[in-house]
Parts: sequence; structure tokens; C-alpha cells
Amino acid sequence: MAISQSERDELEFQLGQYFKPNMPINREDLFSGRQAQCQDVLSAINQQGQHVILYGERGVGKTSLANMLMFRLRNPGGRVLAPHINCAGNSDYSTIWKALLDDIAYRSEKAGEKLPRSVAKLIHEFENGLRVDFSPELARRVMIDLVDDDATLCVVLVVDEFDTMKDAESREAMAETIKYFSDRNVPATIVLIGVADDVDSLIEEHQSIERCVAQVRMPRMSRDEVEMIITSGLEKTGMEIDKAGLHEISRIAIGLPHYAHLLGLHSGRCALQEMSKQIHQTHVSAAVRVATGKAQVTIHNAYKRATISTKKNALYKQVLVACAMAETDEFGYFSPADVREPLERILKREYGIEAFARHLHAFSESDRGPVLKKADWVNRPRFRFENPLMQPFVLMKGMEDGIITDADLQATRDPNDAQGRLF
Repeated sequence: MAISQSERDELEFQLGQYFKPNMPINREDLFSGRQAQCQDVLSAINQQGQHVILYGERGVGKTSLANMLMFRLRNPGGRVLAPHINCAGNSDYSTIWKALLDDIAYRSEKAGEKLPRSVAKLIHEFENGLRVDFSPELARRVMIDLVDDDATLCVVLVVDEFDTMKDAESREAMAETIKYFSDRNVPATIVLIGVADDVDSLIEEHQSIERCVAQVRMPRMSRDEVEMIITSGLEKTGMEIDKAGLHEISRIAIGLPHYAHLLGLHSGRCALQEMSKQIHQTHVSAAVRVATGKAQVTIHNAYKRATISTKKNALYKQVLVACAMAETDEFGYFSPADVREPLERILKREYGIEAFARHLHAFSESDRGPVLKKADWVNRPRFRFENPLMQPFVLMKGMEDGIITDADLQATRDPNDAQGRLF
């Protein structure tokens, strides 16, 4: 049954409220999945002397999870104070703590709570240049004063994008602070968040703080979690999506919430253009074309740089699409052998690794981005996408350009799996 124009306009507005591809989630009713990681972080916060390092690929939802802490933390009989600040390339130890103090002041004022006189005095000194440097001992005193003033207070200090801070001494100082806080039983939890494959590459001297840090890795979302984003968002609007369309979105998103929100939004809009509240696979296919065109300029430029060639028979596009289709390990790495099967499917003929190995190596060099990151494991090269957001884009571009055909999509659906294989 067709909907009216006023209904269409209202649903269009609601889609934009529930699908937010360009920003972290900051509302609990819009947050889906990640139950295990949420519980790991909350368990650490609830254990005095324990701190948290939350790490993983770019774009997997680390900041969204951190935003949920204010909603999920429970402090019976008291309140939660959780300043959340972002690092930058020029950040150092002192600027991090100044930013945390500023956010503490802002949140306290918003809640109608007065800061202890000593903390307010310290903030004033920093604001007026009367004090410049911070130290672990000063940080300890601030936390002690906050809790002495309100014994029911739960303090959680969230430092996001920690990987962007280039100053090694400041990274080491933060590790020392975590150990100091734990050793001195400081009533506050530090949560560090950053892009990294492991804790080693995120924080200096991490071995010295292993006993007092919960290391929580954020993997890509499961197919079920991606589909939960779509179904829960559509449920709020009263729209529906058929299984084929839902499964197609979760295949293309490859575990990245950005693409789940992006394709959910545009699939809904494509259905509304036909005055329908029911989303079908044809609407998802149309959404792929829209999403490809609306992708970030940096993604478009990186793809063009990686695949451009003056030769007509160059296979850079086909090989890059095959990389996006390749089976990967838990960290997103694939071997040349993993690329062979999808490339043969694309080219419709057998193709030896030696014939495209040079393309993989070219993708990992500066002339073509690099669009891939190369790692040698036991003298065997493995690759992954430098920017995780590039991988679904390459898939969508391959579908748009006909490199991945409808027959390929159909052939790679596993009839024994309700959702189908990835590709």
C-alpha cells in the first residue's frame, strides 16, 4: 500500500534521526550490539584499581561504545562523572589533563554541582597561565579531592584518539599514571581509546601496567550485529526490510557500523521514493549506487590513485576488488592466495598468483596510496586495507562498475547459511 506524501516526509526525517553514518552514536536507544565489549569495560570500571585500554581498527565503533558509558554505568546512591576528551597530534601529557579538568568543570556546572575549592583553584591557574605542567602526583591529588568532596562520586576519565598523540614521553607518562593510580588506590578509572592492532603500538611501557589494565579489543561487528543496527533503526520508523536486502547490507558492510548506517539510511530513502515502507533488495542495490557517489572525497581520491592506469588492459581495479572480496584473518589481513579465487571469479579464467603479485606490492607503495598495508609474516607477505572504510567502498564500486556481477553475488551466497557467505 502506497503511503501519502506527508507520511513519506515524516519517515524521511525519522530515517535521518536513527541512521547516523557520519558521527559516533551518542544515544543509548540507537546503540546496537557490542554486549561483550561493553561488559568488559564496565567490569573493569567497577573494579577499583583497574583501568581500560580500548583498541581496534579505525571505524569499528570505539567512540560510540565509550559514549554509552554514561548510560550504562550504575552508581547506586551517587553520581557518575565521566569527562571524555580527544587527543590530537600536538597533544602532550599536560594538555590532556588540562582538557580533562575543563570537561570536569563543564559537566559539574551542567549538573549544578560545585567543584572542590582546590580543584577550582587549579583550573583557574591553568586558564590564566599561572601553572603549565601536570604530573601524576597532581592528577592523583585532583582525583582524591573530587572524591573527598563527594564520597559517592564515580570518576571515569576517557581519553579518546590516544593513538594520534605523537609525543612518546607523554605516552610513557600516561602509562606511569595508570600504574601510579592503581598502586595508590586512586578512586578514578582511566580509559584510553585508540586505533591499534595491539596494546604494544598504543602505549609505551605497557608491560609494567598489564596487571592493572583490562585490554579490550574492538573487532569488526558480526553479521548479526550489523543487521541489528538496520532492523532496530527501521523498527523505530515503522519501516521493514526483507531478508535478502538485510543480508546484502550485512555482506557489504563487512562489520563496519558506518556502512550499516549509510546503507540503512539510503535503502530506506530509495524505498520512500517509491512511496513504500517496505525495503527490498532492489532498494539496497540502488542505495549502493547512491552511497558510492556520496562517499568521502578522500575515499574517492584514494581509489582513483590506486587504480589509475594509462593501459587499457591494466587490472588494478579488478585486483583491488578481489582484495576486498578476499577471506581475511581476525585482523583483516589476507595473503595473495586469498585473492586468487575472487580474482578468477571476476576474470572468468584461471589466474596465477605471479600474474597479480606485482599489483599487490604496488598497492602497498606510495605511488598508489598506499591503499594496502603490507606485513611480512615468516617471510610471507600479507596485506590489508590501510583505511578500513576503503574495503566496503571498493566492493560497492565493483558492483556499480559491473566488476562484481549479479551472478557473482548469487553464486557466492551459501545456500546452507541464511545470511550467505561474505563473497
